[in-house]
Amino acid sequence: MTKDRTIGFVYAICTGILWGASSPVAQYLFETKGIESSWLAPYRLLVSGALLFACAAARRQDVFSVWREKRDAVRLVVFGIAGMMGMQYSFFAAVQAMDAGTATFFQYLNPVMLIAYYAVRRKKMPEKKELIAVFCAVSGIFLIAVQGTADSLGVSAKGTALGLLTALTTCFYAVLPIPLLKKYPSETVCAWAMLIGGMTLAAVRRPWRMEAAVDQTVVIAFLTIVILGTVLPFCFYLGALIRIGAVYTGLTTSIEPVTATVLAAVFLGTAFEAVDVVGFVLVLSTGFILNTGKERED
Repeated sequence: MTKDRTIGFVYAICTGILWGASSPVAQYLFETKGIESSWLAPYRLLVSGALLFACAAARRQDVFSVWREKRDAVRLVVFGIAGMMGMQYSFFAAVQAMDAGTATFFQYLNPVMLIAYYAVRRKKMPEKKELIAVFCAVSGIFLIAVQGTADSLGVSAKGTALGLLTALTTCFYAVLPIPLLKKYPSETVCAWAMLIGGMTLAAVRRPWRMEAAVDQTVVIAFLTIVILGTVLPFCFYLGALIRIGAVYTGLTTSIEPVTATVLAAVFLGTAFEAVDVVGFVLVLSTGFILNTGKERED
């Protein structure tokens, strides 16, 4: 395994851990502080995008270079709306229609979709290890989400549609920026996508009209979500994409629900059972499975 590929897997693991670590913080805001997801999502994207933009400018990156070629500019706008905003908003909507665990299960169906997409595109069957990794990831997430009882996955047609939309927009997020990342710095691409997605979502949802009791605790939690749960992991994610591809990145970041469940148990008192441990092992095994053999090119 090359050093660059190793870095890609490390980035993907860090992404899953940081995304998972921010989930209990968001849960705290929703349950304790009465914050609405339609308020949190657009402000999260806008503030995160502004911070990344400032970081890219401070590093003397040519932050406007991506707009000079029409094709790249169009792809960036599509990525910002269909990928960045689409994934954020559809996931929160799915959580409201179902619950966080089931919504996460649906979201991590995206590697299955990606493997099917590349199989059709290349007219080639997926590798055996990829199919095994998908089975382990989906099975582990299923056990964590529904506690091993299939009956608890019963959701409405609306919830199912939103869950599948979340998986689809996560695929958009994984595939759309790859050509851009090969030409421009990941901070610049991610910053513009967040700003585009945040402004679009804010124009639709108008969060400034929503009542939100913002105090010191809310500000600290919000900044935690922005910095540790958004800016850093999204940069890591994009860095992983260009090193190990969309499929392997998606499967490796499935460590997210494991992290979220463990931290929720430690800090919020959420209990987890023996079946969760089995789920953890299955999810974590995907990294070892994908880490063998030749690397994949997406």
